[in-house]
Amino acid sequence: MYNYLRNKTILYIEDDVEVLKNISSFMQNYFLNVFSAPNAEDGLELFSSYSIDLLIVDVELPGINGIEFIKKIRETDKDISIVVISAYTKTDYLLESVELKLDGYIVKPFTSKKIYEFLEKNNTLFKEKNDLRLTSEVTLYRDDSSLIFDKTKHILSPKEFEFLELLILKDLVYYDDLDFLWEEIAPSAGAIRSFIQHIRKKLPENTIKNRQNIGYYV
Repeated sequence: MYNYLRNKTILYIEDDVEVLKNISSFMQNYFLNVFSAPNAEDGLELFSSYSIDLLIVDVELPGINGIEFIKKIRETDKDISIVVISAYTKTDYLLESVELKLDGYIVKPFTSKKIYEFLEKNNTLFKEKNDLRLTSEVTLYRDDSSLIFDKTKHILSPKEFEFLELLILKDLVYYDDLDFLWEEIAPSAGAIRSFIQHIRKKLPENTIKNRQNIGYYV
């Protein structure tokens, strides 16, 4: 469930420390990394220090409010997914938020139902997006079946792309999972080793690891 969130990093900004702690703790069950901040200033520092995939921003923040924070983010990043939470329901306020290319607007309180709706929506959103992150150093691109590592692009075969996508979605890719990549006949152990060796040449050292007699993982 929510497999496309498992390799994503989220930054949650909320001035209610208790809510921030509880929601952040819950999100750790579904995301690779969860960073949190009680104000926009700390949030900007975290955003500049880490590779963030998704922002949840409370509008009513001390100092720099949530809308101003998002405007600062949009100056340098036009595409990152942003969801705002707020007690505001005024039409003009909502319209200002829409202009900032938001991916969601949640009216407080942040209930369990709303959290699961948030997870479902963003899991679908990341599934449909063009890019997939294998590691912090490697990104896959659907449009041309490629990966980029250290500013170098490598074109992947359909089989290679599907295998790397499996590694993103699963903690461990079993040998049996690889059978569907070879449509005509199940691959031999030698064919699998050769296939993995070829992919490894396009990736940072030790990206793909082997669990003996079981399968592969990142």
